[in-house]
Amino acid sequence: MLDSRQLRYFREIIDNGSMSGAARNLGIAQPSLSQLVRNLEETLGVKLLIRTARGVLPTEAGVRLYHHARQIENYIETALEDVVNIGSEPSGRVLFGMPPTISMALSIPMAETIRIEMPKVKFGAIEAMSGHLREWVIKGEIDLALLYDNTNIGDCSNSLLLTEDLWFYSAEEDWPFKTPPLEPVDLKAVLTTELVLPSERHGLRTFIERLAQSHQLQPKISIEMDSLTQIKALVTRGSGYTILSPASMHDLVSDGTLVGSPIVNPNLRRNVFLVRSANSGVTLACRRTEDTCREVVTNLVQRGLWEATLPDKT
Repeated sequence: MLDSRQLRYFREIIDNGSMSGAARNLGIAQPSLSQLVRNLEETLGVKLLIRTARGVLPTEAGVRLYHHARQIENYIETALEDVVNIGSEPSGRVLFGMPPTISMALSIPMAETIRIEMPKVKFGAIEAMSGHLREWVIKGEIDLALLYDNTNIGDCSNSLLLTEDLWFYSAEEDWPFKTPPLEPVDLKAVLTTELVLPSERHGLRTFIERLAQSHQLQPKISIEMDSLTQIKALVTRGSGYTILSPASMHDLVSDGTLVGSPIVNPNLRRNVFLVRSANSGVTLACRRTEDTCREVVTNLVQRGLWEATLPDKT
């Protein structure tokens, strides 16, 4: 039978990459650790480690056991936090994954609100592309994530957070249309401009191309750039145009660096879902962080800082 101690020791071996390093960290003799691995391999009937001149490497079975060990440790930690914190102030770690276009608008007000309202919560905002966030939230490596697609998320729970509009952006002196900024522009006209967009592995690019294809259109992409900061810099320099959410461009629009317009025929709108991992446990801190996220988002939308529609509460 496996127990949590064996799994913790095995995880420590993989994290260190050597038996001797793991033994030092755990404060046990190396022969005892080697015997533990042999017992595990005999119990499971598979080889877990490959010994090399530089240390040890996990086999495919070892990698799988390692991931299970991490999840089980998270479960135990979460269970202890949840029991201890019943009826008390929220505390503990909450890791929240956000795509770059959302993180630009949300991560700072979220961090500041949690710091004031839940000082015992260790909030961590992780910025990454949607594909990575989906993988991490499914595995339980992060507790919460904001995703544009709520399919293929395993047993994770999810709810619609908002529906946001995407706008066309340009440097003020390079505005390409006869209609002035803020006036709606047709998608067909937008797609004929030299666009700076993320690569095909990015959710935003996929969304735009699928919508364009459904209307027998093809975007003209002059530069591919997976960094939101670099996309904004290129557009600011007049090296192209882009399609992004107003929330992610608010800083450059408010200071007059960039101008934009909503896109019509059709409107470019996408849903944002709040996803909770099924593998990281649900602590009081996690639940309160979800509530805080909804409150902060509602505030940003109502103040006009996020061009979006909130879900109907009825």
